[in-house]
Amino acid sequence: MAIKQHIPQPICRSLQVPELGKFSFAIQYRGVRRDAILVRFKGLVYGYLNQCVHMPRPLDCENSNIFDETGRYLQCSMHTICYDPVTGESLSEICAGKKLTALQVREEEEWVYLVDKRAVMDACV
Repeated sequence: MAIKQHIPQPICRSLQVPELGKFSFAIQYRGVRRDAILVRFKGLVYGYLNQCVHMPRPLDCENSNIFDETGRYLQCSMHTICYDPVTGESLSEICAGKKLTALQVREEEEWVYLVDKRAVMDACV
């Protein structure tokens, strides 16, 4: 039985993910179309499904800011639930122990790639 190799899929150019900023895109995650985001924090890029753990809403549903005013945390714009940008862990008591769904991404040669075996880029975006 042959092993299916996962091929990295380009998401965007590295410059499209500014420090403390985001890049939005769509994927098929476990066969379901989902919105996703890339964020850059302290020079590194992280990928997450764009859905708050408190309520099934995009983190940026009320405004386009993804980081809080201090620039230290990701923040849901609806109820101000904060997350660690590196781990996706909720810092709110009402969502204690919950995390954003992380996506495996890799940045190399001025591109960011999706390398998560659970997901493929959505061609309909």
